[in-house]
Amino acid sequence: MNEIVKISNQMNTLGFRNFTSKEMDLFFAICSRVREQGTQELAFSFEKLRELSSYKPTSNDRFVDDLIRTNTKLMNLNVNFDDGNEYVAFVLFPTFRINREEQTLKIAVNNEFSFLLNELTNNFARFELEQFTYLKSSYAKTMYRLLKQFKSTGFFVISIEEFRETLDIPVNYRMSEIDKKVFAPIRKELFPLYDRFEIEKVKKKGNKIVQLKFHFMEKTAPKKIKVPLHDFTK
Repeated sequence: MNEIVKISNQMNTLGFRNFTSKEMDLFFAICSRVREQGTQELAFSFEKLRELSSYKPTSNDRFVDDLIRTNTKLMNLNVNFDDGNEYVAFVLFPTFRINREEQTLKIAVNNEFSFLLNELTNNFARFELEQFTYLKSSYAKTMYRLLKQFKSTGFFVISIEEFRETLDIPVNYRMSEIDKKVFAPIRKELFPLYDRFEIEKVKKKGNKIVQLKFHFMEKTAPKKIKVPLHDFTK
């Protein structure tokens, strides 16, 4: 499996609040298949969704429950656009139909906002679904997506307030707790994917952290060396 997830940068910066790691896997597995498919209703077998999302539990009842929870949280997401004049809130998948007997999920993308997953040319993030589902921490998954958006520069800057909001960090977490419960799993899970991975804390007077800078460089695949074959007939 080497599915590619390709989403608009606007979608990529959404904070998936209260989503578990597995619910993120299910959502982005769906995204990998609906992209560039317009707004037509699409059907997925449970078997295919399990494969795409690296879903391990075997119970169909549990799988259906996880799909329902994922969609419920999607519906509760504050997905909106505000251009200063018009404010619009919407649901990404207005159709989300689960058939337990047929073991299928049928969905359709919101027609008005299909550009988030379709017609992508510039300003999009692209990542491998298999690598994404390998990560266990929801914090690591979100940082992985964000860094993919800045892959070409290897540099990402974010204010501490936006960082807290995007990663859905509890408001009562102090920096010492963020170090242990957020940065620790991010470093542990993302470090093997990069030749360079550094988190720089930018402080103002009073030692208050106001900004985070991420410096990173993805590991490059080793080049295949062609070994000439010896002709033993000579």
